[in-house]
Amino acid sequence: MKNSSISKFDIKLLIAVIIVVSFGILTIYSAGFDPIDKLNTGMYKRQIMWFVIGFIMMIGVSIVDYKFIGEFAPYIYAINLFILILTTFFAPVIRGSRAWIDFGLFSIQPSEFMKLSTVILLAKYIEFRERDLHNFRELFIPAIIILFPVLFIILQSDFGTAMIFVPILFAMLFIGGADISHIVSILSIAFITFVIPLTLLYAEDLGRVSVISDFFNKGMDVFIVAGFFLFVATLFYLLHVFFIKKMFRYIYMPSFVFSLGLIFAPIVKRLLQGYQKNRILAFLKPDQYPHDLGYNVIQSKIAIGSGGLIGKGLLKGTQTQLGFLPETTSDFIFSVISEEWGFIGVFILLMVLFFIIFRSMKTALDSADKFGSLLATGITCVYFFHILINVGITVGLIPVTGIPLVFVSYGGSNMMMSMIGLGLLMSIQTKKSGF
Repeated sequence: MKNSSISKFDIKLLIAVIIVVSFGILTIYSAGFDPIDKLNTGMYKRQIMWFVIGFIMMIGVSIVDYKFIGEFAPYIYAINLFILILTTFFAPVIRGSRAWIDFGLFSIQPSEFMKLSTVILLAKYIEFRERDLHNFRELFIPAIIILFPVLFIILQSDFGTAMIFVPILFAMLFIGGADISHIVSILSIAFITFVIPLTLLYAEDLGRVSVISDFFNKGMDVFIVAGFFLFVATLFYLLHVFFIKKMFRYIYMPSFVFSLGLIFAPIVKRLLQGYQKNRILAFLKPDQYPHDLGYNVIQSKIAIGSGGLIGKGLLKGTQTQLGFLPETTSDFIFSVISEEWGFIGVFILLMVLFFIIFRSMKTALDSADKFGSLLATGITCVYFFHILINVGITVGLIPVTGIPLVFVSYGGSNMMMSMIGLGLLMSIQTKKSGF
C-alpha cells in the first residue's frame, strides 16, 4: 500500500464540510448572544466540541474498510434498534418526548444513529437481493427494515425524524434496481394515505362537513369499500398469474394501491395526535393562527425576508436577538442565517451544502462495488433530505417537524451521525482504487 487511506481523502468534500460547520458555529454563537447582558450561552463551544469528537470518529471510520462494516450490518442495526426501543420506553421525558438518553453533562439521541444503521443494512440487503429486486415481494424486507425504527421513533413523538427514513428507502430501492412501477405504486399508497387525512383535517377545521368526511368518519364503510377493491386486485392478480395477460396488471395494481390507501388513511387520521394536527393546521393556514399555531413559521418568514440582499450583520438580527424567532440554534437556524447574512449568505451556504451532496453522490457513482454505491447513496439521501426538509420548514413549504440542518444546526447526535456518515464516504472513496 503506497499511500495511507487518509492521504486519499476527498479533500474538497472535507473542506466543504468544515466551511459549513464553521458557518453553523458562528450562527450558534450569534443566536446564543444576549444583547442586554452582553453574555453568550456558550452553546457554540459545545458545538465545537461535538465537531471535534465527530471529526475523530470520522477518521476512525474512514480507515476501516466499509465492506468489513457491511458484514456486521445486521448486528449494528439490531444493537441500535435495541437502544432505540429502550429509549422509547424508559428514557426521561425531555421537551415532550422520550428521544434522548441523558448522561448528565450531555444527552444522546439514538434515532440519529439509527438512520445510518438502517442505511447500512438496506445497502447490504439490496446488494444481496439485487437480481430479484424486480419482484414486488422483495420490497417487503426493505419495508420491514425501516418499519421498526419508524414505529418506535413515532412512539417517541418525533414524527419528523421518522419520516426521513421513507424517502431514503425509495431512493436506495431506485438505485438498487427495483421496478419503477412498484416504487410508483408504493408512493401512490403513501400519497393517498396522507393526503386524505390532511384534506379532511383542513375541511373539518373550516367547519365544512362533506360526503367524503362522513364516509371516512362512519367507521366500517371505508373498510368495506377498501375490501371490495382488495378483492378485485386479488382476483385479477390470480388471473394474471394463470393466463399471463398483461392487461390484468393494469387492473390489479391500481386496485391494490387504492385499497391499501383507503385502509391506511383513516388509521393515520385517528393516530394523529393533537400537537401533530396543530402543526398541520399551522402549515395549511399559518396566518389564521399568528399567536399560537402559526407563530413559528410567521416569525421565520419575517426573519428571512428582513435579511434582504446582504443581511443585517452578525449579532444584529432583530428577530433573533430580541427573541421573536424560536429554536434559533436548531430548527430555525436557517432563518437566523437569512436574517444576518441575507440572500448572498444563504446562497453561499446552499451552494456549499449542495456541493457536499454532489461530491457524496459522485462517491456513490465512482464506487467499485454495489454495496459501496448503495451505502454512499443512502448517506447522501440522509444529508439531502435534512437540508430539503429543514429549509422547507423555515419558508413554510413543509409542516414544522423538528429536523436539523445537517452540519449546521446545534446538536451532538446529529453532528456525530453526519461525521460518521462522512467517514463512511471517505472509506468508500479511498477503497475504490484498492487502498
